[in-house]
Amino acid sequence: MIYRLSLFSLLVAFATTGAFAQGSQTLPAGFDTNYGVSSSSYPFNTASDHKWHWHYDSEQFEQDGPIFITQIYVRPESTITSFDFPSVEILMASSPTDYTVNGNGVQDGHNPIFDLNLNPDAMIVRAAAPWTGTNVTAYTWLSLELDTPFLYDPTLGNDFVVQIQKCGTNSTWGSSIDGQSAGAGVVGGNRYGNMSSCTATTQSTNNNEFVPLLKIDWEPSDPRFTIDGMVGGALSTFTVEYIDPQTPVTFLWSTAGPGPLTTGLGDLLLSPPISRAFPVLSQPDGTLELSSMIPASLSGSTFFAQTMVTRDGDVMFSNALQIPVL
Repeated sequence: MIYRLSLFSLLVAFATTGAFAQGSQTLPAGFDTNYGVSSSSYPFNTASDHKWHWHYDSEQFEQDGPIFITQIYVRPESTITSFDFPSVEILMASSPTDYTVNGNGVQDGHNPIFDLNLNPDAMIVRAAAPWTGTNVTAYTWLSLELDTPFLYDPTLGNDFVVQIQKCGTNSTWGSSIDGQSAGAGVVGGNRYGNMSSCTATTQSTNNNEFVPLLKIDWEPSDPRFTIDGMVGGALSTFTVEYIDPQTPVTFLWSTAGPGPLTTGLGDLLLSPPISRAFPVLSQPDGTLELSSMIPASLSGSTFFAQTMVTRDGDVMFSNALQIPVL
């Protein structure tokens, strides 16, 4: 479908399906289809109560902004017939400590007192409840069934902690958990635990380094607007992601400056005069991609742009851009 917008005097715009408004990755990164070189019976192939911190390096995250972690998964190294744990609780937090045992020279290493590794954003994302399953094939990702998303920003440099409390066991996995091990400072994650109490305040063991492989589902916490560069007389691509599907997207722009102008939707980071295109509906996957011919007359200027979008039912402004036009 061809859209005729008032973005420029000459415009060729078309909508395409882009990246989905969510994603997944493993922690440590790179194990979506690769298996770890190690494994462990703890905590799901032993009957004793356990409490663990799985501590992952923030640099293992592939995102360049804040995200909501909506689900996490682990995988067994062999087939599970059935398992039954009467109480599994999961807490997530960013951490004031480094994931390593000895620290990174700026942050101390993981503290033996569990709570001292949790920033104030610590949140229970799975309330204590039974966790059961049957007929799980080897190396199949198995959901830990979170109740609540967790907001995490890897760009702040604080590592990521998953705290697991397993209280009671009716039947174990009958399989070890897939994990990764290597020398200190190499893996990008490590684990610290207490293997006799699910309510312990301090660890009784740690590795240096081994950590279970974790898959996360995530979605950005905010809409994202990007332009792939602008050259006068050439086509440029405008992309908006992580917005509600089939909702209006309005492009706003100026060459006069970055504002701000206070509005009922927040700050509009454009200076008058401000131009506005006709709204275009986002795609069913919550994205919109438009291609536009950039007028040669804009060469040498700075292009200020922002979009008005809908996210989770709320109309809001996206991030603002300042693009030099070549």
